Amino acid sequence: MANASGRTALEEWKYGWPVVIAAAFGCSLAGLHIYSTGVFIEPLQAAFGWTRAEVTSGLSIVAIVGILLSPVIGFMVDRWGSRAVAIPGSLIFCLSMGGLSFAGPSIVSWWILWTVVGVASLALMPTVWTAAVSAKFVVSRGLALALMLCGTGLSSAIYPFLTNVLINALGWRGAYMMLAGISIVIIIPILWIAFVDVRVQAVGETKPAINGWMVQEALRKRQFYQLCITAPLITTIIVGFVVHLVPLLTWSGVDRDLSVKLVGLIGITSVIGRLLMGHFLDRLPGPPLGVISVLLPVIAAILLLSFTASLPIKLLAVVLLGLSVGGEYDAVIYLSTRYFGLRNFGKLFSIIAGLMMAGVGLGPFVAGALYDASNSYRPFLLFVVPAGLLCALMIGTLGRYPDHLSDPK
Repeated sequence: MANASGRTALEEWKYGWPVVIAAAFGCSLAGLHIYSTGVFIEPLQAAFGWTRAEVTSGLSIVAIVGILLSPVIGFMVDRWGSRAVAIPGSLIFCLSMGGLSFAGPSIVSWWILWTVVGVASLALMPTVWTAAVSAKFVVSRGLALALMLCGTGLSSAIYPFLTNVLINALGWRGAYMMLAGISIVIIIPILWIAFVDVRVQAVGETKPAINGWMVQEALRKRQFYQLCITAPLITTIIVGFVVHLVPLLTWSGVDRDLSVKLVGLIGITSVIGRLLMGHFLDRLPGPPLGVISVLLPVIAAILLLSFTASLPIKLLAVVLLGLSVGGEYDAVIYLSTRYFGLRNFGKLFSIIAGLMMAGVGLGPFVAGALYDASNSYRPFLLFVVPAGLLCALMIGTLGRYPDHLSDPK
């Protein structure tokens, strides 16, 4: 099978595999603040007496910054390319994460430091990685994006465990510094060597056609607004679940150390979910697959609400949540590339990415606030069910992909 430029899937992978690997590491770095925060909740509560909502309010600040400034990143990607944004931005992000170690007893210091993290994290938004990978892949785009997003599975598998080890060994301040240092040493060189975008072509590689909706055209399409509704809502569900999963499982009666290990399963199952989703997205219509993925956290919430005393049921809920982490995010990103096209992908997807950032901030805050108000995670689990059903409706009614390949360049 070949795309409009005549490249087969094998030829796409011949030239594009280094970009996928580098983008996967970039995605893993982008999840550092998300997947480590849940493990920091209890140590920061013990140190400063903050509530869980206050501890996770940093992610809300990141979300606000993302909503306000994500279009700027989209413009920069369309204008200068993903590499020029990703490499310096990733280094600054690592330094900003290390800066969280300087938080003092005043919650204001926490908010100021997280504002810096929020600005730095803009350079690691999905727009940056997706634009580079999508430009290299058409026939095998689903699998390429899935492998790229396995980086977030790596984050969810490694960062909670690593953070817990570092906190036990060095305290929470030392843990933040070490997380930043490890990321700089491992990830920045990989991005420098292997991460390129559509503006840099391998010898013998044909530059792909850049087709898709104009911005004004997209604003008249219902699919654009359906994805705008789905993106923040499903991210609110997933990130709220994941960030609070350790304390949620502890609340439900699971030992803290065992809870941390169970959360590590999300990384493994998310990789499985991503690879399955990527494989099928290249072969089957995307909207029905997206519906399945966004219903998984609904099932997980129902299980936790109905069988809170059973450890096997809790394990099943964690597995389903991990599969959803591996599928729903991929589905939204993949569907955006198919409906929007690549002509103005940076500008259009930056809006979706900004709304996802809203979900990143809202999810932990909503779950924390509901817990603080009721001393229970049951209200959050009850919220997940109708919210997930609405997401399924939005994705399930998107309709057929536009024929961007017939557009002029």
